[in-house]
Amino acid sequence: MKRILKLVSFVLLLSNMGGHLYADEKANVVKQGTIRGRIIDTSKQTLPGASIYIENLKTGVTSDVNGFYTFANLNPGTYTVKVSYVGYAPVEIKITIPEGKTLERDVILNEGVELQEIVIGGAFQGQRRAINSQKNSLGIKNVVSADQVGKFPDSNIGDALKRISGINVQYDQGEARFGQVRGTSADLSSVTINGNRIPSAEGDTRNVQLDLIPADMIQTIEVSKVVTSDMDGDAIGGSINLVTKNSPYKRTLTATAGSGYNWISEKAQLNLGLTYGDRFFNDKLGVMLSASYQNAPSGSYDTEFLWEKDDKGNVYINDYQIRQYYVTRERQSYSAALDWDINENHKLMFKGIFNNRNDWENRYRTTLKDLDEEGKATVRVQTKAGTPDNRNARLERQRTMDFTLGGEHLFGPLSMDWNASYAQATEERPNERYIDFQLKKQQFDMDLSNEREPLATPKPGSTMTLNKDFGLKELTEQQQDIKEEDLKFSMNFKLPFQNGNKLKFGAKVVRKTKDKEVDFYEYTPKDEDAFMTHSLQNTVDQTNKNFMPSNKYKAGVYASKEYAGSLDLNNPSLFDKEQVQEELAGNFEARETVSSGYIRFDQKLTDNVELMTGLRIENTSLSYTGRTYDDETDQTSKTAQETNSYINFLPSLLMKWSINEDFKVRGSFTQTLSRPKYSALVPSVNIKRSDNEVTVGNPGLKPTLSYNFDLSADYYFKSIGLVSAGVFYKKIDDFIVNQVATNYEYNGNLYNRFIQPKNAGNANLIGMELSYQRDFGFIAPALKCVGFYGTYTFTHSRVEDFNFEGRENEKDLSLPGSPKHTANASLYFEKSGLNLRLSYNFASAFIDEMGEDAFHDRYYDRVSYLDVNASYTFAKHYTLYAEANNLLNQPLRYYQGTKDRTMQAEYYGVKINAGFKINF
Repeated sequence: MKRILKLVSFVLLLSNMGGHLYADEKANVVKQGTIRGRIIDTSKQTLPGASIYIENLKTGVTSDVNGFYTFANLNPGTYTVKVSYVGYAPVEIKITIPEGKTLERDVILNEGVELQEIVIGGAFQGQRRAINSQKNSLGIKNVVSADQVGKFPDSNIGDALKRISGINVQYDQGEARFGQVRGTSADLSSVTINGNRIPSAEGDTRNVQLDLIPADMIQTIEVSKVVTSDMDGDAIGGSINLVTKNSPYKRTLTATAGSGYNWISEKAQLNLGLTYGDRFFNDKLGVMLSASYQNAPSGSYDTEFLWEKDDKGNVYINDYQIRQYYVTRERQSYSAALDWDINENHKLMFKGIFNNRNDWENRYRTTLKDLDEEGKATVRVQTKAGTPDNRNARLERQRTMDFTLGGEHLFGPLSMDWNASYAQATEERPNERYIDFQLKKQQFDMDLSNEREPLATPKPGSTMTLNKDFGLKELTEQQQDIKEEDLKFSMNFKLPFQNGNKLKFGAKVVRKTKDKEVDFYEYTPKDEDAFMTHSLQNTVDQTNKNFMPSNKYKAGVYASKEYAGSLDLNNPSLFDKEQVQEELAGNFEARETVSSGYIRFDQKLTDNVELMTGLRIENTSLSYTGRTYDDETDQTSKTAQETNSYINFLPSLLMKWSINEDFKVRGSFTQTLSRPKYSALVPSVNIKRSDNEVTVGNPGLKPTLSYNFDLSADYYFKSIGLVSAGVFYKKIDDFIVNQVATNYEYNGNLYNRFIQPKNAGNANLIGMELSYQRDFGFIAPALKCVGFYGTYTFTHSRVEDFNFEGRENEKDLSLPGSPKHTANASLYFEKSGLNLRLSYNFASAFIDEMGEDAFHDRYYDRVSYLDVNASYTFAKHYTLYAEANNLLNQPLRYYQGTKDRTMQAEYYGVKINAGFKINF
């Protein structure tokens, strides 16, 4: 931290000296002036990414994500300022800069002649905003505006991300949960809100769950594939920045009401949204308030299998599961944005967002446990439930919140901004109950002729259906609480020079805490015979002829969720209660402080070539405490506190060549990192008894480092659209994966699975990106209302120095989490208020988890998603919409070793939504 403070102090001193030296060179010392304002269109909508260029000085700036721009350090006098924006007629204005003062000047742009023949909105309006931001960015950036998000049938931010070039998403319960950037795993990219990394509500990852955040709460999604020195350095794949709604230029009111349907739950959905914004006190105070509510009953049909080989190499299934899920997902989100213009040089801002997601889940599962080569197994029949106050379902409540107070200030030529923020993420699982019955020594005929759909059929005298022969295996209830808190403070300074160069420097401190606490109890009935009789009288048959993996699978009979929820477990006259110590071994406390400082220098080498050099220094200090379980004493105890610290120097070099106004070439070198997960670092031994699985922490993990090279070329059409191509290369050192071993002996006990994270080696990743979007007006003017949006990304990775025990000499291994092909295609029509869009998304299979050998490697299978939506806007302010997701009924599918050997196939069905929007 002291080194960083010294660096920032040194930069401040240099900047101060530089300013004085520059002033001394002037024959007559004058006080420079400043111009600032906002770029808007005739409907008073802000225009981010607009180019503001002063002809006299041959220098320019770009309006920020909220349309604001600032030109500082200008000599008094009259200047010709040119403002341009794709799809709008450029504007030239004369501005006279007063001595030693700040002039406020908003600029209004009119639509270009080519576009006035159609009504601009929806897809076209969104494309303009996104393309301008990308066009004027120094680095490689992809942008999706709120207008574009609204034209895709995406309920959460994760689903919206899959429309961006180079982005793949992984699913949970039919919705995108984690984003992968440029062929890297989700852990190697960062997700931020307004530039601040969001804490995670889950215990095993640093990344936020994207299905927490409704798509309609975000103004803009920015994906920076090249990270500059003024950004956090923990983003090997890239940085996904979610920009919340900002206070408006004028009064605005939008509202949404809709409903939907899912064929698994066979229940209606509810979608509501409201946004209000205005300016008060002579436009000094701006306010934007938003709220969103979604209630979506859904579910899934699921089959899962684990495969093994005997001593002769014959393949068989060791674990066979049929699962039926019913889930009701409720999302609530609230945000507020305020800004106060103290005067033309000083401004205060506040932004806050709160997201809550409740998942009420019931799961009915039949398992053939310890299935051997001869078809002999123990049958387990389990119900997952909760207490009556939680709808007799397992409640998972995840929350994230982020509150930021900041300011922007001008002190002559020097501008400064600061931000102080508090963020929190929590996960609560109260009273999660499992009731599990078993029947041993059952015999099955195993049909493995179709490894995609293996089938177990009970032999005569055996069964998979719950009956009086079953006994109670276990009855448990657990509580889980995870909490992560972040405190952040940052300051940034920017000093422009009259030759168009800019110096930027700053510092940031982030203090993180993360705690996980699980409490787990097992209950034994006082009278087990009476309990079994009562249980068999309260069952439900979940057999469904529409079971999507295949109707040959029969879910069977289970204890009902109402029965499981009604059990008075804490009544000592009915049940004996015992705390299960080994289940507490996953608890931990982690503390981390990241102190950083940076310097960035933007230079115009020529009128057409820009160069940015930068250096970021990040110092990481952390401490953590875990738990270990002693099976001899049946006790869990805290480990000694582990501490560690390290410092990273992260240089960056970016260049942009504007061959002409519409053709841009970019190249860059950057260095980035990815810190290990908290749970991976904790010195713990975590035993999951139900699966006979043990996970061991690794305090010796090192952060993953990456050296990144990028080259891209973009051409922007005079009408709305672009074509781009790029290549990239990443040299990744010390990537982290879980080493998984089966039938592994640890501390004298044999476990089905042993898991430990480790630095597995190094990797080279090379890739190519292509993107094209344009309306078809260049073919014929009548086709201007029709357009196409398409992206394709190819990645190839190769692992080197792989150090998994027993696999050290393997060749041609791929980096986990790296699909070779991802593609998007969207065909849209927009005219006279009618908008139609057909969207397709594809990602090829990739290795997801490395096993003890290639046979045990787990792969995430290829996916193809087809979505369609339509809307009609009338009387300018009113819109009817309808949409359908997952028309191909794409399952979440994993396979083991070879593509036909199914590990999991989970189907979610088609979802439809329709509703009404107003916008004033």
